[in-house]
Formats: sequence, C-alpha cells, structure tokens
Amino acid sequence: MRKLLAVSLFLLVAVFAWAQTPNFDFPFILSNAAGLMVTANVYDIPSFGDWDDDGDLDLMVGVFFNGNIQYYPNISTGLTPEFGPYTLVQADGVNISVTYG
Repeated sequence: MRKLLAVSLFLLVAVFAWAQTPNFDFPFILSNAAGLMVTANVYDIPSFGDWDDDGDLDLMVGVFFNGNIQYYPNISTGLTPEFGPYTLVQADGVNISVTYG
C-alpha cells in the first residue's frame, strides 16, 4: 500500500512539475517593408496565396471589425517573406466589404 501511495505521489508531483502554461501568442511576427508589424484582430482571417502571380506568397487579411480585405504584397526577392504596405481590395473602384454572422 505504501509503494502504491509513493508511486501515486511521485506521478502527481511529476505531472505538476512538467506541466507548462499554454502559450497562445503568435509563433512569429509579420512585418512589412517599412518594418511595421502587420497587426490583426483575433478574429481576422489571414490567407496566403500568390495573388499577383509573381511566384511568391502574398498575404490577404479579412478584417472582422469593418469587413474590409487587406492585401499585403510580398516584395521580398529572397526566401524570407517581406510584405509591403497593405491596400484594400476593391471591385469596380469600391472597397470589398463582407459581413459576419
């Protein structure tokens, strides 16, 4: 009985000793050519794709609070992405805005 209690106590202490607080921070920070961080709301939706057909991945972000879609062109010539200033995606000269819900 004492051995079972000792093993149980050891396992309980081990679980608490090795447990880590979850980290929900961004794993990396995106920055544009001016060195400004590409900021986002927690509900914003990023999407990577070759939107300008130049062979690298660009970034589009659907913005929750106003429904706009921001386009960040990848202006890097190397392997590390570098994003230019964003422009709002438009159709016929009008900003595309989507609703939520």
